[in-house]
Amino acid sequence: MSNDTTSSGSNHIGAVQGTDPSQFSVGPPHVETSESAQSDKKPDADRDLESQLVDQTKTQIRTLVQEIAALSKSDCSQEDFFEGFLTRATSALASLGGAIWVRKTNEDPLKLNYHINLKQTNLATDKTAQRQHSLLINKLVEQGEPTIISPNSGGGDPAEAGNPTDRLLVFAPLRINNETVGLVEIFQRPNAGPSTQRGYLRFVSQMADLASDYLSNQRIKSFADQQSMWQQLEQFIRSVHQGLDTQQTIYTIANEGRRLTEADRVSVAIGKGRGCRVKAVSGLDSIERRAEQVKKLGELAATVIRTGQPLWYDGDDDDLPPQIEKRLHTYIDKSHCKMLAIIPLKESHAIDSQEEESRKSQSKPKVLGALIVEQLKDSRISTSLKQRTDVVVAHSQTALTNAIDHNSIFLMPLWKLLGKLSSAFRGGNLLKTLGIVGCLIGVAAFLTLFPYPFALGAKGSLTPETQHEVFAQVDGVLQEVYVSDTGETFVEKGQLLARMKNNDLLVAIENLTGKIAESATTLESSRTLRASGHDLSQIEKNSINNEISLAQQTINSLNRELRLKQEEAMLLDIVSPSAGQVVNWQVRQNLLRRPVVRGQNLMTIVDPNTQWQIELEMPERRLAHLIKEMESKENDVEVTFGLVSHPGTEYVGKVLKLDRQLDVHSDEGNSALVRISFQNDTVNPDLLRAGTRVTAKIHCGQRSIGYVMFHELIETVQSSFLFWL
Repeated sequence: MSNDTTSSGSNHIGAVQGTDPSQFSVGPPHVETSESAQSDKKPDADRDLESQLVDQTKTQIRTLVQEIAALSKSDCSQEDFFEGFLTRATSALASLGGAIWVRKTNEDPLKLNYHINLKQTNLATDKTAQRQHSLLINKLVEQGEPTIISPNSGGGDPAEAGNPTDRLLVFAPLRINNETVGLVEIFQRPNAGPSTQRGYLRFVSQMADLASDYLSNQRIKSFADQQSMWQQLEQFIRSVHQGLDTQQTIYTIANEGRRLTEADRVSVAIGKGRGCRVKAVSGLDSIERRAEQVKKLGELAATVIRTGQPLWYDGDDDDLPPQIEKRLHTYIDKSHCKMLAIIPLKESHAIDSQEEESRKSQSKPKVLGALIVEQLKDSRISTSLKQRTDVVVAHSQTALTNAIDHNSIFLMPLWKLLGKLSSAFRGGNLLKTLGIVGCLIGVAAFLTLFPYPFALGAKGSLTPETQHEVFAQVDGVLQEVYVSDTGETFVEKGQLLARMKNNDLLVAIENLTGKIAESATTLESSRTLRASGHDLSQIEKNSINNEISLAQQTINSLNRELRLKQEEAMLLDIVSPSAGQVVNWQVRQNLLRRPVVRGQNLMTIVDPNTQWQIELEMPERRLAHLIKEMESKENDVEVTFGLVSHPGTEYVGKVLKLDRQLDVHSDEGNSALVRISFQNDTVNPDLLRAGTRVTAKIHCGQRSIGYVMFHELIETVQSSFLFWL
């Protein structure tokens, strides 16, 4: 980092007292003693003005110091801290510029971390000066003490340390736990007196102490981050190597890998032939493999795997091969991620040093799949992200290799089962195992040998044997309803039930009547003209005859249309199709003055003396048992049922008929209607209502207890698995 702008600020600086920023004070100005003596001879007004300027300068310096102190306690980045620190320090000293040199460890060389106006010195262009200056700062770091170096000091030998600039260099060390890790260097004007230079040194030293506090806090935070990372790494290693199930290992890599890398999304793709299939995405229990985004990611991963090199994309695609670039942008358009990394996962085996050389001479390791890391908001690829991703890849390769090798063993599930069974017959487990086996044999014998009544459950409803539905024959509005709302109206066949009105139909009839009258008038006029026209020419007579013929045809057509409309108008009167009871509740309230359409069900008429039946919905999977029972029995198949409206009472009936057609009647899926007859007088007449729900059991002889309890499971296994064998 650098800043080549000239610092501005106060022209005076003195000794700095104490460590509290509020205690920093400004000393005498940059003048010699003789000049101070002459100032005593100045008028009082000049002395007051100079005193105000000094006080103002002190205030400005204290403000800058307080800002540096606050900055040292903040959680900003090191780059931002050094920029703010050096800018304020040079401003407080009114210096030309400065630099901050930092090293990570004692073995590392010092590096320029930030500077201001370094280019205005000869250190930017003169290599000899750079060498002398480098030796100087290395020497001062070893000493670890605040120092002032005079301009152009040092020997003439370029190999000796010295100050090759024409500036006064003020140095203060940066320490962490008594270890010097860097230097603060200030380029100061060289014409200050000794006391002022000592003030410079004290000020820079105390500012360096604040910077050292910041660096110490940053190192503590770095240690805490490293501790957290090691804990996350330990959790990842323990989880990814915990089992040998391939799919579970893939899920662990995706989810625990996302926590360790701190990425927004981590996916795992497994190679299949020349393609690649996404098997797991962090945060998702399952993925839709047919989704377009998942397909595009699999195609991109397969392309990267074929290259054998990892792909790190942060928005720059200048160096990408065309085949990867095309698929990459296709996927980016779907996922909208900012950063994408695809690292091939290769087969990894633990080998000793003797095998290592032979492995190197063999073919490249097999690629198992790819680890996919995505950032949705940040496109930067940090060093930490790369390091954490490398750790995830290394352990994922080993865990995935072990899981795939383990599950590729022939009949591995069978060997596992045999291993568990063999352990049951060892040591003290023998008696327990024999006892459990005996209990299982006893239960199996009981379920197989003892018979139990076998019944098929079904649901249905009560329906009358004789009933008629009244439908609207035409569209219209119900003007009158001649049925009460009690649901107990008895009607005769042909009795008027309701009357409708259709204004469009009435208008159509009136229009047709008017057109017929108009055509009749035209016809009469033409006939009169033909009868009185003795002097008409043959052409005129033919024209009149044509008009008479056309008018007659028009009248006939309109009359036919009128008759149809009139017949349709007669359908506005709704009459009963049979004698019986209107069972609908609140017919008038539901229908009066409401529009209806052709085919709409208006009422239901039930014969009071009708026989009642039950329509059961028998699921398709149970029909075979019913058909077999109906064919094997000479008598009717017995049925017991109960009414939902009267629970606790059981009634008896018999199977009357089985529908030959399957249909979807309820949530049971395909089902056939089974009609059940019963003695109506055994049921309270008030309970015999159309649509009453019924639960029934159709008795189909006896079977073993096990078959009665598990027959649906047995049939499912037979239809789903044994059929293919």
